[in-house]
Amino acid sequence: MTSKKRPQNLFAKAPIVRLQGQPVLLFTEQQGTLLQALEAKKVNIFSECRNGFCGACKTRVISGKVSYLNEPLAELKHDECLPCCCVPTEDLELDLSPEGAAVVTYAAKGSQHMGRNGHSPTQSAISHGSKQQVSPTFIEVCEK
Repeated sequence: MTSKKRPQNLFAKAPIVRLQGQPVLLFTEQQGTLLQALEAKKVNIFSECRNGFCGACKTRVISGKVSYLNEPLAELKHDECLPCCCVPTEDLELDLSPEGAAVVTYAAKGSQHMGRNGHSPTQSAISHGSKQQVSPTFIEVCEK
């Protein structure tokens, strides 16, 4: 017997993963598990999964849902997940510190670098099709 795979909605929004309110990543299937995606973003999360100890990466879920790729071996409460074997199925907020993680930060509204015409550098370049000089701090934030 063969099982039919449901076609995926090509226009479905990828889940946003937040750490204590701070957006950290847009989760896609290419990232593997939630743990792999968090590690790639330099999130400080303890895990012993690869050493054979299940449950070390247990994390409290503030909001959102996950689905498991493999049945978790550790016992979980209703508001916990094991990032090593799950993926977010909707926007997800975890009780992990964003400190040290490679996250995107935005300048305060009043301190944003503005182009000659009063638009932000990105908006100016898009709307006028010209090559725009962008402040080094804007570039550094985008490269992180």
